[in-house]
Amino acid sequence: MTNDEQKSILAVALHAAFADGINDDREREEVRRISESLVSESATVDMPRLYQDILLKRLSIENAVAGLTDPGQRHYAYEMAICVCDADGRMTDAERRFLDKLKSLLKLDVSQ
Repeated sequence: MTNDEQKSILAVALHAAFADGINDDREREEVRRISESLVSESATVDMPRLYQDILLKRLSIENAVAGLTDPGQRHYAYEMAICVCDADGRMTDAERRFLDKLKSLLKLDVSQ
């Protein structure tokens, strides 16, 4: 997986964390966990910069998913977004809407 693909997946996870407008430490911790498991020692993603790009709306969810062309990576990004949304133990309507939009943007089969 390339550095740009890792960045795209982490951007999706961050967008998921911000989907409900509530800052939750459990969701942040889930993003951190995903980051640590995804990014190899040889590759780095500047997480503070990525947070900044998303919070300042320089990296939209549409642009983030555009970097994912492999079906497996698109599915993985969606599953990581679910993990982040579920990290605080509840799924809000805003998070469900975000996940529905994400599924559409990723062109995932409804049955997946």
